Amino acid sequence: MFAYPIEVATDLYVSKVGGFSPELEKNEIGINIDAIYSNTSIIANETYAKIRFLGERAKPFFFRESYRVIGLEPNMEGFEYSQNGEVVFSESLANSLGTYIGKDVIINTVETFRLNIDIITLVKKCLESQRGEKRRL
Repeated sequence: MFAYPIEVATDLYVSKVGGFSPELEKNEIGINIDAIYSNTSIIANETYAKIRFLGERAKPFFFRESYRVIGLEPNMEGFEYSQNGEVVFSESLANSLGTYIGKDVIINTVETFRLNIDIITLVKKCLESQRGEKRRL
């Protein structure tokens, strides 16, 4: 059994920041693969998540960065920082996020599992329909 991630609502999890790994890209987070399978509905290497640090004011949901959730295997460098299911970030973010090690992080995968539409397409359609309405006036 793994301490993290803890599901607090459907597709919404809390974990701790465990560290940084050179194996991860800037837009990826890593979590122990076994912790993912036993504690979440996340599909490793396919699911995208929005991240927020507990107690911090966050950007509006759709303006936050999306991170692909990578399942960390025992042979990967980042695995040592996710022994209990902690979140591991790319080493390229160590300067900006280094003070967050050990702090609570919210992992929001709602967009992947609950929103089955392409947001960019939706925004474009809304803008196009607004332009059409202005032309008719």
